[in-house]
Amino acid sequence: MNEIIERYEELYEDMATSGNRDKMIAFGNAERWAFKKMTEIAPKEAQCWLDKLEAMQWNNFLSKREAEEITAKLVNQNGMRGPHWNYETFKNAVEGLGGKMYEKPYYNCYALWATANMRYSDNYNSAKEFVPETEMPKFFYAMAVENLKDIDRPKFIREYFEL
Repeated sequence: MNEIIERYEELYEDMATSGNRDKMIAFGNAERWAFKKMTEIAPKEAQCWLDKLEAMQWNNFLSKREAEEITAKLVNQNGMRGPHWNYETFKNAVEGLGGKMYEKPYYNCYALWATANMRYSDNYNSAKEFVPETEMPKFFYAMAVENLKDIDRPKFIREYFEL
């Protein structure tokens, strides 16, 4: 099995570094065939693969599964684990503020949700000194957007969470 993987890696590297359009088309056709087979045999894995490819179109992209896994591991400053806001609560708060749950190419909705919860987890104690509790969703939404649109680090989230 390792030999097959190694040969795949060699062929991929040859195609990726060649600049040869014919090699890219041949590789793409093989990938299309493999992806169709994967959707028949293992649709959940096919969706995971598609999610990883989807990230190419965004500076900051997380799938729903990735965001849920990330937020489940958060440890808030009060010792509680998991996201402070569940996705629907956060989405309703953002929409109530007139905010955007996604802004292409900067971030998608799950990257925003995970980042806002991460900021809350890391910065709540400081924020509560200056921000009234009723303004917390607005404050952490703004912080998350700033993180996700930061020109110094435009592709922040996947690197930060090692995806």
